[in-house]
Amino acid sequence: MKKKSYKLVTCLLILVLIIAAIFLLLRHLRQDPFAPDAHTTLTKDGVTYLGQGWSMAERQQLSYTSFGSRILNYSWFLSLENAEGEQLFRNNSHMADLGFVTDSANKFNPDALPVGVVRDQDDKGNAWVGLSCAACHTGQVTINSKPVRIDGGQSLINYTQFETELLAALKATISQPEKWQRFTARLQQTQKIKPDLVKQQIETRIQELETRYAINATQVPYGHGRLDAFGQIFNAVAAEALNIPANARSPNAPTSFPVLWDASHLDVVQWNASAPNMEPGPLAQNATTALAVYGTVDVLGHGKTYPSSIQIKNLGYIQRKYYKLSSPKWPKDLAGRLDKKLIEKGETIYKQHCLQCHSLVNSEDADRKLSAVLVPANEVGTDMLMVNNFTEGTVKTGELEGKHFALWFGQKFKAEATRLDVVMHVVTGSLLDHPWDSFCSVVQEFATNKMSHADNTVRYYKARPINGIWASAPYLHNGSVPTVYDLLLPAAQRPAQFFVGNRELDRVKLGNQTLEVANASLFDTRSTGNSNVGHEYGTQLNEQERMALLEYIKSL
Repeated sequence: MKKKSYKLVTCLLILVLIIAAIFLLLRHLRQDPFAPDAHTTLTKDGVTYLGQGWSMAERQQLSYTSFGSRILNYSWFLSLENAEGEQLFRNNSHMADLGFVTDSANKFNPDALPVGVVRDQDDKGNAWVGLSCAACHTGQVTINSKPVRIDGGQSLINYTQFETELLAALKATISQPEKWQRFTARLQQTQKIKPDLVKQQIETRIQELETRYAINATQVPYGHGRLDAFGQIFNAVAAEALNIPANARSPNAPTSFPVLWDASHLDVVQWNASAPNMEPGPLAQNATTALAVYGTVDVLGHGKTYPSSIQIKNLGYIQRKYYKLSSPKWPKDLAGRLDKKLIEKGETIYKQHCLQCHSLVNSEDADRKLSAVLVPANEVGTDMLMVNNFTEGTVKTGELEGKHFALWFGQKFKAEATRLDVVMHVVTGSLLDHPWDSFCSVVQEFATNKMSHADNTVRYYKARPINGIWASAPYLHNGSVPTVYDLLLPAAQRPAQFFVGNRELDRVKLGNQTLEVANASLFDTRSTGNSNVGHEYGTQLNEQERMALLEYIKSL
């Protein structure tokens, strides 16, 4: 008996050593080559890039790497016209109106689609168009109308308008004979098709999209640059994947797309600090996002693990590249040089009023380990809907009832469970459906971040370093304050309404200009979830002090 136990322990130790050796070897092989242009400001095709740690080749590849989003047949998307007129839906002018950052063709983007609009391929060889991380996390501002790309920045996509217009275009295509004829003619330039079969397939996809949009219906307009990602994630799994429409909850707490520089170095991520950032946390977070943004997962009829569209191999690559990303520096050649004396005065004010929550970052430290400051939501006083929605309510578990939370062990699901438990179970099952890919991704993206010490009984909002904040308007988690200047005013003096979608940088107030432009969306702080109250820090500063603080913040 002792010999058997000894052999078992020996075998386990050998297995652990083999896994450790493979882990270390793969970590060694993942090293990124030095890119001479990674930290150099350059201009290409009229767009200025600020040297945030990526080479041009890395930027292009990351912008068009799929994580498993599948919205529509790829060739359909390329051939689809808008609902009205003959302009192609994917036309750069139209996609720019929807808030996408347009791009030229390159090795990774042969069809010249906007940033983050990517090609994905399923196991049957079918090509799909979908969205990637870069769609929502690439910003662009203009300075005197000159475009400046912000890698990892906040996108201004109007997500709802994109979905609405896409569905309208599909319906118009199959209902208008001339439009249908042009559509099929484009398809036939590259492939043989059976028009009647294609029409049936489009009708099926229309029904699927209508079901999805009904599940995610909300009376709260998202507008540019916002999405209730958690709400749509919960619905994608609890309502769609489990096929229980009654589990749907209105995703009525949209938040701004958070910036991603330094995010991979933090101990915790998400606006509400809900996601510890130690492995395998980042892999699970990104897999969850893939499911929210038109990823698919098959839960019904499967045992412990679940087939999905998640491109697990790509998730490790994506996370690793974002680890290299640094914040954008103030573009002094375009936006104007900073006042050194004003910066010195502002630094003193920052230490008095801001540093307690918003720590300083050495972006040159490639392995920097950062800690977010977790502030109870009722203390910071900002809109509570997002944190409340995340924790409140249960859903029916359906086919999951009786299964273990952790697939093979732990508590078992009862007839109802929290939405988060259901989502994490399904995501874990999706990742473990491809265990080797998941292991390799963890190795590729692995970082020794600090451990989070959040109290799960407290509802928080996260305060993170604000370097590069000049390029991430509007502000607060729900995007309810247009400029940093306005954020330093008492809530009663902040704009009650303003337009979002103008990319021109406000170099004085620090944010984007709020004048109405074509296709801008009106933000109303009186709507549900849109409150601009709270964060009453530094609001007693006089005008000179406020401007000095803004000058220092520009320099971070």
